[in-house]
Amino acid sequence: MYVKLAINNAKKSIKDYLIYFITITMCVSLFYAFTSLSSSSYELITEDTFNFESLKKMLKYSTYIITALLAILVAYVSKYMIKRRQKEFATYILLGAEQKSIALMFFVEMLIVGILSIACGIFIGTLFSQVVTAMVYISAKQEIVFSFKLYLDTVFITFIFFIGMFLVVGIYNIRVLNKLKLIDMMNNSKISEFKFKKSKKVYSIVFLISLILYGIFIYSIKFIINIKKGINSTNHLISANQMMFAEVISIVSFIIATYALFYSISYILIRIKEKHKKFSYEGTNLFLLGTIVSKIRTTPILMATISLTFLGASISFILTLLMSQWSLGYLDYRIPFDIELRSEYSYRPEKEYSINKIEDMPKFNYSEVIDYLKNAGLDINEYEELEKYCINKEDFYIRDNREKPALAISLSDFNKLRSMKGYDTISLKNDEYTTQWDNTTDQQEIDKYIEENKVINVEGKSLKVSKDAYYKETLGEGIYNYPTTNIIILPDDICKDLVSAGVDLFITSNNELSYEEATKFELEYIPKWFEENNPELMKKYDRSYYFIHGRIKSAETSEIINFTLGMRILGLYLGTVLLMISLTVLALQQLTDSIEHKDRFNVLRKLGIEENEINKIVLKQISVYFTIPVIIGMIGFVVFIYNFYLIYESYISAYIGDSMFVLNMSTGIFIMVMIYISYFIGTYYTFKRNIRN
Repeated sequence: MYVKLAINNAKKSIKDYLIYFITITMCVSLFYAFTSLSSSSYELITEDTFNFESLKKMLKYSTYIITALLAILVAYVSKYMIKRRQKEFATYILLGAEQKSIALMFFVEMLIVGILSIACGIFIGTLFSQVVTAMVYISAKQEIVFSFKLYLDTVFITFIFFIGMFLVVGIYNIRVLNKLKLIDMMNNSKISEFKFKKSKKVYSIVFLISLILYGIFIYSIKFIINIKKGINSTNHLISANQMMFAEVISIVSFIIATYALFYSISYILIRIKEKHKKFSYEGTNLFLLGTIVSKIRTTPILMATISLTFLGASISFILTLLMSQWSLGYLDYRIPFDIELRSEYSYRPEKEYSINKIEDMPKFNYSEVIDYLKNAGLDINEYEELEKYCINKEDFYIRDNREKPALAISLSDFNKLRSMKGYDTISLKNDEYTTQWDNTTDQQEIDKYIEENKVINVEGKSLKVSKDAYYKETLGEGIYNYPTTNIIILPDDICKDLVSAGVDLFITSNNELSYEEATKFELEYIPKWFEENNPELMKKYDRSYYFIHGRIKSAETSEIINFTLGMRILGLYLGTVLLMISLTVLALQQLTDSIEHKDRFNVLRKLGIEENEINKIVLKQISVYFTIPVIIGMIGFVVFIYNFYLIYESYISAYIGDSMFVLNMSTGIFIMVMIYISYFIGTYYTFKRNIRN
């Protein structure tokens, strides 16, 4: 009998709680789509320059963690259903049913709804998995190949994961139902989420605190702008830390302010209603205001949490899209050549990580490296051995990052690098110098440097700055003496007498090494080659990586694509899950109201209010309830993303570009708006159906 009753209730639950069913179904489909990438039967056909194993692992385990957030939604919906149906359960008990049997019946009912959601989700997930596959192929610039398959191991994992989640929540629900007293079940509708203190001063003080905290939150923008104005090369790291600290303080202030606001806002709304009686008693406003205030007053913690969840969803959607685009832009800047070997005379300030004597400088015989690459099948187009110099002999011994000098290179080496990248070559007079800058460097810093160094002294020789005082075309990050962001270009004759600070190798090729070959070259061959060519040096220092390391563009591209794809997919998934959780809770709150307070709308009908007016009341009520937490969340997001832009403006301009920044922002916002509208419309029509039936 109880099984039959549970099945009937499950059918009813699907109809009454369609939004919950759809939410779980969509989350299951996304889980299946992402997890299918790690299936043993999954085949991803790409060139051998790509390796997506790290992407598969990233998606596999991260998806488990993100999906575990759904346990919060399942637990909340279960709590909501228990609360809504406690009178029904009390009736069963009064008719002679055992409380344990009622709890078990509810558990079976929820499990049936869950299993149906999983089945539908897996079916839809097979379609979503093709979208994920297409994203991978597009990122790898490969031809898209669709393959609609049902991966049995992924189906098994999906069922086990979600059934396990339903079981854990279900067992907890059984314990809750078993402990409930009959009298509490009968009077449950009178219990609110939160009991308020009656003192009006408490509400006023808390509201004032929320306004102060929101003021601190907004003030963070001005604070960060003021710090940016004073940034220079000497205080860059300190200023960056101050700006990040301001961002953290602003977020903490926003979180506390949001909870304080919802704690006190119902009292403030009541005061506004009392002072504007004409508006309150106009039409059906009194009914609408009473409903909204009552709902917010009984669920302040929930409303605040929804606002913060919406903020988290917004940040996840937008920030991960921006960061993935940042990574792709950084790849082009970081490794503009196909292969780079970067030498270091000072890996870190500590003595054991730096070459301490000029006579200890290693030898760089790159002809062996060139031969190795040719034998490995690389078709080399051009290569350049670029030697770096210390402007003055004393510069070699400076290890403090705050005082580290810019290095110099010869004009011929600089022109060869520029020609390899397709840039125009430059010329210098014998008594001139120019500079090359990292393209993330602020223009004010460049202008200041040029102004202060119109004439420089190079081992007793004075050189004036060229009329073309600087260049910012991308030549990679390896040529700079970190943390400096510029390098000085000198006439060739002057460089002959300078102290060498290392020799780098830059290669362009007509083909690419496979991922395995590139990894082997970078991690195995280069250290071994360096140690064999510098045996005396390695007796003094234990790690060759301190002094030379390789960067192969094909391998870096594969790793960056893994990272950016993972960020995009997981960011969209996390944002979708958080957004669906917050909107589902909002929707269920309204649908609960439509069922529990249906009589209010029947009273309006008896008073002669037309159905169109009632529909307008419903629309206004849902709009206000959906809008308040979303607006607060959006305010938090706008300030957060603006602060983020202020802090990383130079990097965004260099790696993303303003147009791509706007495009990624627009993409994330569009997805959020579409999900929001879908839930809003679904809630509106379900609400109307509930109050009519």
